[in-house]
Amino acid sequence: MITSKYLLEQTGLSRATLNNYIGLGLLPRPVVRRIATDPGARLTTLGYFPDWAVDRVQQVKLLKKQGLSINSICRQIASGDKTDNADNSEDTVQMHHQTAASEDRVQNNHASQKMNARESINLSIDSIPYPAYMINYECGLVWLNAAAQHSLFMDSAIPDRAEDRSVIPKLLEWSKGFSDSDKESLFKSHFNVVKHRLSKDTLSRTILSLPQDDRLWLENCYAQSEAPKNTLIQDTVLHHSSDVNKRIIAISFREGVLFTYVPDDADANQLLEWLSHRDSVIRTLLSQRLPVLTPVTVMVADLQNSVRICSELPPDEYFQLINEIWSALDPVFRKYYGAYGKHTGDGMVYYFFPQPDNNYIMNAILCACEIRECMKVISHQWALKKGWTNQLFMNIGLNEGEEWLGTFKTNTSYELVILGETINICGRLSDFSRYGEIWATKNLVSKLTHAERNSIDYGVIRRTPEQEIFVSNSYAQISTLVDKDDVRYMKLIDISSTAVTQIRAIK
Repeated sequence: MITSKYLLEQTGLSRATLNNYIGLGLLPRPVVRRIATDPGARLTTLGYFPDWAVDRVQQVKLLKKQGLSINSICRQIASGDKTDNADNSEDTVQMHHQTAASEDRVQNNHASQKMNARESINLSIDSIPYPAYMINYECGLVWLNAAAQHSLFMDSAIPDRAEDRSVIPKLLEWSKGFSDSDKESLFKSHFNVVKHRLSKDTLSRTILSLPQDDRLWLENCYAQSEAPKNTLIQDTVLHHSSDVNKRIIAISFREGVLFTYVPDDADANQLLEWLSHRDSVIRTLLSQRLPVLTPVTVMVADLQNSVRICSELPPDEYFQLINEIWSALDPVFRKYYGAYGKHTGDGMVYYFFPQPDNNYIMNAILCACEIRECMKVISHQWALKKGWTNQLFMNIGLNEGEEWLGTFKTNTSYELVILGETINICGRLSDFSRYGEIWATKNLVSKLTHAERNSIDYGVIRRTPEQEIFVSNSYAQISTLVDKDDVRYMKLIDISSTAVTQIRAIK
């Protein structure tokens, strides 16, 4: 579920237009929830929409751009929804253009012809007939098809490390024969859609190995770039050179930007229609992303005493609780650019990758601290609801390392997968944590800047026969923190020499 604020920000709709779409039945009425931000605090009312609401708004925008009236759009979408429900299959979620076009033929014969032509083709990632690739917000290559690897990247091997996968050198090489105007359009089409996240300093580091003339030209092109009004889809035409007579269609996602190079004389309407199904497109793209050796911070979070809680609740209420937790925490992960790894019953794995505009390690720490506060609210609400004394805690482990990132996929889903010890250590730290504690490795904390470390309250509690003393800005090996009689000891023995610290708060 997404909030109405998030929906408005992502689509550019006004509040009045959103209400109009709800009244027309294009969007469902929001689910209204009253949530206390803190135990005992005044309740705040928030409206929630399903995740597919963003796709629906983009679908409406595209149909309006094609000349359909709002009444025709309503009929077309209603027809599609009925068929979707009857088929009960995600693979059958298609817009039924031919039916709507037939109804509107008298009003708009030209729109009807275009939609009938598109309907005979079933577009997918694997069948895009044009060069296409996806980059992250540091211009690093995430995915590409065979056409792009051949025509734009000259069939060159893709480097293993994320830091070596910038598309900028490849685009410079490919554009050597372009006119000045085309070359500028090419790079501005990229800078326009990443500039809000890509700082000049990050760009300068990315292109440091290039010749000085190229660096100065790129920095000047970056300075002249500006975000388009439509931040989701951008369409740029390269039209000054006969050999590059193409449209560059770029669609932005939270995870990066997909670029497709369409011949200028080709009908791109079907591609635009397919791209409007944003959730489906990004899921498919990420399921086929290139394996990459990348720095990553891993978070493993596990619900404490989940077996006991499950035994105390009726099945429907337990599932309601778990779904409430995931629904409340998902926006927090999105806020800090956490990438979904997997859910394992009542536990979760998320990954935090380098970002052009903030520190991915700090993102993970800030996210963990906010999750802890969210869990206090959920725990408070369920204590009132059930009249019980149980407290709900999400026990969190954090670790950082350089590991291979890839995907495991089935016919219906995919999971981001990190290979290596980083996630194994992180999982054991989550087992070690108790009562909503956040434990991180010394390796992770030591990679923060001095200012970032000073912004965190971290350390280790030292116990003596007489007292407990919290020693700030310190670490300890796991073996010194777990008694050998503790049932957790055997599970932690293989990381017993790992130095860790407890993150208590953000100052």
